[in-house]
Amino acid sequence: MKKVPFYQIDVFTDIPLGGNPLALFPEVPGWSDEVLLKIAREMNLSETVFLFPPEDSSAHFKMRIFTPEKEIPFAGHPVIGTSFAIFEKRWLGREIKELVLKLPIGLISVALKEDGISCMQQPQPQFLDIFEDIDLLADSLGIDSEDITPSSPAQVVSTGFPCLFVPLNSLNAMKRLKVNSEPFARVLQQASVDMIYAFSQETELVKSTVHSRSFAPLIGIPEDPATGSAAGALGAYLLSHGIIAGGKILIEQGYEINRPSCIFVEVSKKSTSEWKIEVGGKSVFILEGQIGV
Repeated sequence: MKKVPFYQIDVFTDIPLGGNPLALFPEVPGWSDEVLLKIAREMNLSETVFLFPPEDSSAHFKMRIFTPEKEIPFAGHPVIGTSFAIFEKRWLGREIKELVLKLPIGLISVALKEDGISCMQQPQPQFLDIFEDIDLLADSLGIDSEDITPSSPAQVVSTGFPCLFVPLNSLNAMKRLKVNSEPFARVLQQASVDMIYAFSQETELVKSTVHSRSFAPLIGIPEDPATGSAAGALGAYLLSHGIIAGGKILIEQGYEINRPSCIFVEVSKKSTSEWKIEVGGKSVFILEGQIGV
């Protein structure tokens, strides 16, 4: 039985035991998709990454991302955490400051900034359906309809992983969120998403722009400590609806589950069809081990 190395990395934090933990396998010895999913279930984290050699010269690595329930085409903290490891461990055999990762949604560019932040370029945003049934939505999250901000829509937005964004009017409402399984599943089905992402402009930290929480229990993520894929889409949502004027924002997440996270986003709109969205954060190694399968 071959022993295969893996790493666990806390992402969107510079403090061990904070942020969003990621399992990363830099070597994949011919495992089947069934085995990859079983390993992700064994890791029992929001996501597990398996790294492969590139299939063409346009990327440095190919990566696949699994939740405990299925493979997904894109997620933010796996990209940031994997890039951090590649930069730190010099897996390309030399020191680099930029790399390209191949995911099912396409190529993702990542740069290592001088302050130690790994920053990825996210795909163009898609603004999809507005969810009209506010009473059902509130019931699904265990809050009152009045807790949902009426001036901004609950809307599905995607930069690679569609989420239903729900604006709440207070930090108190954010802290009261609790998934109500039956109506929650109905909302997911009607919105054609795997995740509901709630946010408020009232925050724990003065420096933060937004306080957020995200839930995707049907794909094995009861509550995500930090959601990088949704962070870029949230930036686009906020700019599109005039909530921010663009530029840099700071998202705090994970406080209610004792995994405080800090996600940096920079968003700008060059034209009606051209956006620039960058999402970044710091990471720390927390564990190194081997698995025998």
